[in-house]
Amino acid sequence: MPTKEFSRDFKKIDANIRSRVKAKIEEAAQDPTRHKHLSYNLKASSRIRVGKLRVIFSYSERLKELYLEKIVFDHKYRE
Repeated sequence: MPTKEFSRDFKKIDANIRSRVKAKIEEAAQDPTRHKHLSYNLKASSRIRVGKLRVIFSYSERLKELYLEKIVFDHKYRE
């Protein structure tokens, strides 16, 4: 389930990178616990690295769902 911010950022990126992001998200859906967990104000989230982009997501083990929060450009994790 993507947020509005994620959807807006996803539309901005190149089609080639978009397909790579989709593939990584599908891979993360199989085992979301293996990806890097973040800290501080993003403590409940994890990240996937796709080139220079980072896809920030959280997940519910009980519901077996990924929540796509945002795409980070330039390594700047801000709320």
